[in-house]
Amino acid sequence: MKKIVTYISAAAMLVLSAACQKNIVDDKPVQYGYLAFDEFSLGLDEELVTKATEANGIYSVQILDEEGGAVLKKTYSEVKNNGNKISLPAGNYTLVARSIDGDVPVAEFEQPVYGVSKDFSITAGETTPLGELTCTLVQCKVTVAYSDEFLATVTGAGSTKVSLTSGYPLEYALNADKTYEKSAGYFAVNGNTMEVVFSGNIDGKSQKMTKTFTGISARQWRQIKFVVKKNEQGQATFDILIQDLISDVTLNNDLKADENIIGEDPEAPKGDGGITLVPDYDAGCDEEITDLENMLIVPVETRDMAIMLKATVPNGVKKFSVDIASDNDGFVAAVAAADATHLDLVNPSAQNAIIFDVVPFPHGQELLGQTDIAFDLSAAQDAIINYKGSHTFNMIIVDNQGCRKEIPVTMVVE
Repeated sequence: MKKIVTYISAAAMLVLSAACQKNIVDDKPVQYGYLAFDEFSLGLDEELVTKATEANGIYSVQILDEEGGAVLKKTYSEVKNNGNKISLPAGNYTLVARSIDGDVPVAEFEQPVYGVSKDFSITAGETTPLGELTCTLVQCKVTVAYSDEFLATVTGAGSTKVSLTSGYPLEYALNADKTYEKSAGYFAVNGNTMEVVFSGNIDGKSQKMTKTFTGISARQWRQIKFVVKKNEQGQATFDILIQDLISDVTLNNDLKADENIIGEDPEAPKGDGGITLVPDYDAGCDEEITDLENMLIVPVETRDMAIMLKATVPNGVKKFSVDIASDNDGFVAAVAAADATHLDLVNPSAQNAIIFDVVPFPHGQELLGQTDIAFDLSAAQDAIINYKGSHTFNMIIVDNQGCRKEIPVTMVVE
């Protein structure tokens, strides 16, 4: 339901001169009339679920001449707190009101801009009233989501890039733990075409898909959703849909879409960049630890093992994360309480401090660019020994060239 928030009017500017004032330019008198603000007010249309900000003093009000030149520029509060009318030369004008002072951002997260424009004419010796104007969203709002079935196919980090203006995309991150960016992007509408580009790891392969949608305009909320579908051979693939269209104008929901067929991402780096994670025997690692990608046995309380590991990243670390999983529900609950199901070791959260006391992973910005990283995970046994079962720490390393490798380290408590 449309909710119109209307603000008390009776706003105007200082009277600049008397009606019918004459200036002599090339012997031709310039005739003046009035623009009246007695009934002028700004309202806001909140029909989109975008929660419009209130029209207040920071709203910019401009009057433009036929050539687009600014004749007058005030804030909304200045308009309200001055006289009842201004005088302007006879002619055609446009009033523009906007919730920001300046240009509409090309593409920004959570930066909605509301505005309205109205053409009017000034007749010599007469008064032109403005009346009530309603501000609406001047951008296109875009959100990105993924179906549960699609998320089940995700096997690594990725992203969705959306752009309405070429060269100015917003990137919606899709994380390896299947969480994703849910913020709304707001795009200046410089055309009617939107490009959506997905790059990510699906079913263990680096995949890329591009799809374009037409019929884009201001005051729309385009809700992009990724879903699984079957191709002609019956194999599972995916599609990019405009799930819903919410707008305060009637539109044709039959959107034209052009797409590139899903396939290997040609821009994805080839190989793993020589990334390795191995037992560090030189640092004193227990000799019986030999194969990290199978099982790392944690003995009973009678003997602690020396768990010394070394990561080698020839091109330098860009991202380093750990996904933690277990077949022990108690262990899973303990990890979740520390917000550690997915650990970003380069940018850990404050809640992650608890897990680092238990499993002392190296972490922090100092990891960036490192080529050799030592792990001493021996202390992890003190807590893990209390949880029977198989506990997997999936190390995900991305280097500065974009090469990526996942290395699982599994600890088994019998």
